[in-house]
This record gives sequence, C-alpha cells and structure tokens, in this order.
Amino acid sequence: MIATNLFILLIPLAMGVFLYTAVEKSLESSSNRSNAAMLEQLKLSLDNKFAEIDTLMKQVVFDPKLDYMLKIPADSDAASQYLFVEFMRDKMAKYRSMTSSFIFDYYVYFATSDTIVKSDLLTDSRSFYSTHYTYKDLSYGQWKSMLQNEHSMSYLPTTPLIGAPSNDDALPKEVITYVQSLPILTQSANLGSFVALINVDQVKQLFAQMESASHSAIYILDANGNTIISNRGNRFPQELHERVEQGAEPFPFKLQGVDQMVSVASSQKAGWKYVSITPDDIFMKQVNQIQSWAILLFGLCVIMGLLAVSIGAYRNYRPLQRTVSAIMRGKEMSKRPLSDEYEFIRQTIEGSMHEEKSLRSTLKQQVPFIRANYLSRLLNGHMDVDVSMPGEGSLQFMELDFVSDRFAVILVKIEEVYPGAEDEEQRWAHARFIIANVGVDMIGVHHMGFSLELDRDRVAFLVNLAENREEAEADLREIAQWLFTMISERFHIGITVAAGGIHQGPKAIRNAYPEALAALEYRLILGQHAIIHFNDINDSKQHYYYPLEVETQLINFVRSGDTDNVEKTLDNIYAMNFEASHMTPELGKCLFFNIISTFLKIVNATHVAQGAVLGADFDPIKEVFGNSTAQGMQEKTKELYQRLTRLFIVERTDHSTQLLQDIVRAVHEELGNPNLGLAQIAERFGMTPQYISTFFKKNQGQNLLDYITANRIQKAKDLMENKELTIVQISQKVGYNNDVVFIRAFKKLEGITPGKYRETMLANRASVDV
Repeated sequence: MIATNLFILLIPLAMGVFLYTAVEKSLESSSNRSNAAMLEQLKLSLDNKFAEIDTLMKQVVFDPKLDYMLKIPADSDAASQYLFVEFMRDKMAKYRSMTSSFIFDYYVYFATSDTIVKSDLLTDSRSFYSTHYTYKDLSYGQWKSMLQNEHSMSYLPTTPLIGAPSNDDALPKEVITYVQSLPILTQSANLGSFVALINVDQVKQLFAQMESASHSAIYILDANGNTIISNRGNRFPQELHERVEQGAEPFPFKLQGVDQMVSVASSQKAGWKYVSITPDDIFMKQVNQIQSWAILLFGLCVIMGLLAVSIGAYRNYRPLQRTVSAIMRGKEMSKRPLSDEYEFIRQTIEGSMHEEKSLRSTLKQQVPFIRANYLSRLLNGHMDVDVSMPGEGSLQFMELDFVSDRFAVILVKIEEVYPGAEDEEQRWAHARFIIANVGVDMIGVHHMGFSLELDRDRVAFLVNLAENREEAEADLREIAQWLFTMISERFHIGITVAAGGIHQGPKAIRNAYPEALAALEYRLILGQHAIIHFNDINDSKQHYYYPLEVETQLINFVRSGDTDNVEKTLDNIYAMNFEASHMTPELGKCLFFNIISTFLKIVNATHVAQGAVLGADFDPIKEVFGNSTAQGMQEKTKELYQRLTRLFIVERTDHSTQLLQDIVRAVHEELGNPNLGLAQIAERFGMTPQYISTFFKKNQGQNLLDYITANRIQKAKDLMENKELTIVQISQKVGYNNDVVFIRAFKKLEGITPGKYRETMLANRASVDV
C-alpha cells in the first residue's frame, strides 16, 4: 500500500516530467526542424541554382568541336578562326537566353590561342580583362594564372568585380567565380577553362528569409573549409571548422562568449556545407521559459518520485531494451542509438520499407532507358533479334513482347511544333511525347508498336507485324496516313512520315531501318509534310542511297583497318543504288563523287600523305570516272579504299616488318625478270610506287632500285665462274636485256668492267690451283 500510495503521489511528478520532456523536446525539435528546414530549403534553392551552371557547362564543353578548338594556335588560318565565331554564335549565344539572372555571365578561355569567347564577344584575354570583367583583388597575371590552373567544377570565394566605365553600372558588386578546366574527357594538359560568374546579390536574396526569421549568420563552405559566401561578410569562425566536419546534427556551441545553436546541411555540390549560427537566447526562448516552470515543479516532486520512477523505468524498459538489442544485432551495430529507442525502431522499420520501395522504383525507372538502348541497338544493326529463341522471353523485363519475326520501321521527322506558352524545348518534348503515344496506339490496333526518340526532331516506330495478318502492307500505309493526319490536323504539328518495307527473320530490323532512312532522305525531293514509303521510291530515278550514318561507318571501318567491312559497305551501297533501284547515269556519277569525297576526307583528316596513297600525279576523280561502266567505277573505288585501309593496317601494327620481308623475297624471286622495278613491286602489293619507295628506304636503309642492282651484280659475279656463259648471257640471266646497260651498272659498282673482273677472278683461281 505504501508503494501504491507513493506511486499515486508521484503521478503529478511523472506528469510534470513527461509534460516538460515532451514540450521541451517538441519545442526544441520544432526549432531544430524549422531552422533545419529553412537551411535545407536554402541549400536546395542554391543547389538548383548551381546545378544550372553544371548543366550550362556540360552543354557548352561537350561540343564535338571544342577539343579541336582548344588546340588551335593563335596564328591559325581563317577557317580555324571562324570556328570560334561559329562557337560563339551557335553555342554560347544560344544558351545565353536559357540561363537565369543567377548566372551573370559565362565565357570559355582557349589557352593555346589566348582567346576568350562569350555569348556576344570574341577577343583576347588582355582586352577581355581590361575592358569587361576586372577583379578588384586580382591582377591580370593572377587572373590568367587562375584560368590556366587545373580546376574541376571549382567555385572561388566571393570577389569584388569592377569594369570599364561604360559597363561598370551593369556589373554586380561581388561575384562567385565557377571554373572548369578543359578538356574534360581526355587526359590532355589544361588547354582552357569554362568560367561562369554568379551574381552574389542573387544569392544573398535567398538568405533574406532565414536571416529575418532567426537572425542567423549563414555561411557556405567548400570542401576545404573555405568561405564561399556569408551574409555577414566575414570568414567562418576557425574554431567551428572541426566540429562542423563531425556531423550534420544541430549542436550548441559557445562563440565569443555567447551560446549559439549551429545547424549544418551537407550538399552534394562538391562537398559543400551550409551552416547557420543562431543565438541561443533566440533559438531556445520558449524552451527556457518552460524549463523554469518545470524545474520548480520537479524540485517539489523529485524526492517522492525517485523510487516509483526507478521501478517503473526498469519494468517498462526491459522489453524495449531487448527489442533494440535484437535490431542492433541484425544491423551489426557496435554502439547503441543515442536517440529515443522507439524512434530508432520506427526509423529502422521505415528505412527498410523505404529501401524496398526505392529499389523497386529504381528498377522501374531504369526500364525505359534499358528498352530505349535495346531498341536503338536493334535499329542500328548492332544486334539481331530472334523471337523463336526461348531466351527472348527475358524481353518482357523491358516491356517488350514481339508477336512475330516480321518487322517494319516508321520514322517521323518533326518539321515544326505547335505554338504555346512553354519554352521551345518543352514544346519539342511535348511534340515527341504526343507522336510517340499516338503512334503506338495506332499501331496497336492490329500489331505491336514500340517508339524510340532518336533526336530532338525524330521519332522511330518499330512495328512488329501480326503473324497471320495478310493485310500488313495495307496496314502499314494506313498507319502512316492516320498518324500524319492525326498529328497534323488535331495537334497542329508539322511532320514528315517515312516507312520502310516489311522484312522477316533475325535481320529484319537491321534491313528495315536503312530503308526508312532512305525514304526519309527522299524528303529532299518531295519536300516537307509528306508520307514516303520506301517501296514507292524503290524504282525512282531521282534518289540514291548514301546517308550520313553509312558514311560514318565507312570512315570508321577504314580507320580501324577493317578491310572486310569496308568492302561489304561499298558493296552494300552499290547494291542499294544500282541493283535495288534504277538510277540515271548522272546520279550514279554523283554517288561515286560523294564516295570519293569521303575517301579524300579520310586522307586529309588523318594527315596521311596523299602521295603515299595515290601517287604524286594520281587523280582519283579521273581514275574512277575514266571507267565507262558503274561496275568499273565500283571496282576502282574499292581498290582505292583497299589501298588506304591497308596503309592504316601497316602504320597501326607491326606489319611493316612482314611487308619488308615480303618485298625482299619478291626481289630475289624476280631478279632475272627484265621488268622488275618499283612499279612491278608496287603493283604486286597493291600500293603506290611512291609509298613502296619511301617505305623500303626507311626500313632497309637503301633505295629499292639500288638494292635490285646490287643483287643482280652479285648474282652476275657468281655466274661468271661458269666459263661457258658469255657476258651477254649472264646479263640476260640477271635481268638486263641490253649488255651495255649491264656493263655500265657493273663498272659503277665494282670499278671495272665484267670482262676485266672475270679475267682477274680466273687468274687468281689459276694461281691458287698452282
């Protein structure tokens, strides 16, 4: 009864402690959450802003021409200099309108040519620094050294900016400088930098809400602890650095004799930390008031409640302790959680559920990308599909379900998009979305359809035709007509529809896609807003097949030394144009002119000496068009490409040793042939005489003709031991039709005529015999 009464008496104490603890924790947690939420909101806002810079940087620096432009010297020709103008106009100016006021300006520095390119300016670094953006605390030399140093998405601390009197009013007072060294994707030395200037005033505007609510000092620190920006204009307190690095939970700290509450939010932005420092009297004002009342109540009840609290805590904590211990053993934790155990259990359960949902969501989000990549590889012929194979059931993971091995490809070219309130990219994305969904729905009436976005303005449809439907050709035409009508009239999107033929088998897709490309290329003849079927233009006399994708493949095969695929590609081009369709002679010559143009592009782009491949006076245009038939032009074209491809093989591998041995062996085998010479050797190995001559001298150290002459004279000297052979006969056996030429060559090398040499040799042999 005493225990019971004591427990009853301790009820007010328990209620007071519970109330105080709950309220204090609630208020403190609320203050922490409020402060952390504002700090997190600030972090997200700034991270989104800084993400704009990373996006802008990637859009600019991943330009295909940029790596080449970084190596252009200052004294380059006009064509190279014009690349900078195109870069300014087509890239830098294009993205200027897409950036917010947060990014004050951006430019690219090319170190090799000492050139600065921004959206509306092309100048040298000295003029740029003195007339546009001058740092108050950096001289020109320091600024240029900053550009030439290695940076990886670096943000430099706040710096005052001054400028010329003409634009000084338009400049922000302070900026944060973002620097990225170029190039990014290669291991080359630092050849330039991408620089963006961030308006500090824009950043401080984001600080205003949090500063007014909590009177906090806000700092943004980089990964090295340097202060990027602060609303107080001073550097981050040195004594707080170590404590901030230990964790992101709010913690109290005494700074300059004043109790402060410090909140930290870590950012993925290069290891940045957002820190707010709030005076404790503001942060804990309500908590302190309640604490005073609670202490008074606690002092009155603490003595009576100790025993009851001890017993109650022990009895009620044991099950919870066992639960937490079981969770810790499952998680292999060495330390007990510092927070409330119930919260720990709840977080553990929610964390497990969240991880499962996140994993499922991640897998589901990746399915469209995996499917798009798979379809892209099918269209480009990198792989074939065989629906009869049992393993193809795994395609259901990518939400692909082929119903037959008959396929066709439809390409949609977006000519113009509907007007709207969205920006241009949103309208294009909306247009692609509409076309993809409408097209798949229309195809799905009788067949299976899958869409794939190829480019900004092109959408491809892979049509998997039903197994036993005989009206497949009519269906394909009806789908193209419906799609064109629906998109054009209902959604006001101008399109051109191109459809390839129907193919069956494992290679059906790789055969159908080039036909759709060929049909789409024919829009140059029919104009925009048309429906083009490959079967309708198959016999046309106004088109030939040689798309950019095929030209790119041909260039890659040549440069990799793949002679088989070079020959197959050229044969495929010939078959597509001359065997699968009827062409006029004019278009046939135009086709071969383009193929030879590709050949010359490879020679020029790879800095291969043209004389080594073609010869000093060789004209490939005359050589190819000198044939009277298309077959002859094809054979000559293949011969030229084979020469160039073999040259890449020789220069790229150790085949030069084998080639030298083959040439030497050929010389010794044909030594008695009067026609043996540079031209015959070059013809035998399918190379130009100039290349054979240069190659032999470089690897043998001797001119090829001199080598042939020396071996002929040596063979003649061996034959002179046979007394029955005359000088004329010997000269013929070693490849000379004219004995006078033989005598001259012999005397040039030996210093005496063949007759004198023979007499001396026989005399010496006679004396030895005696």
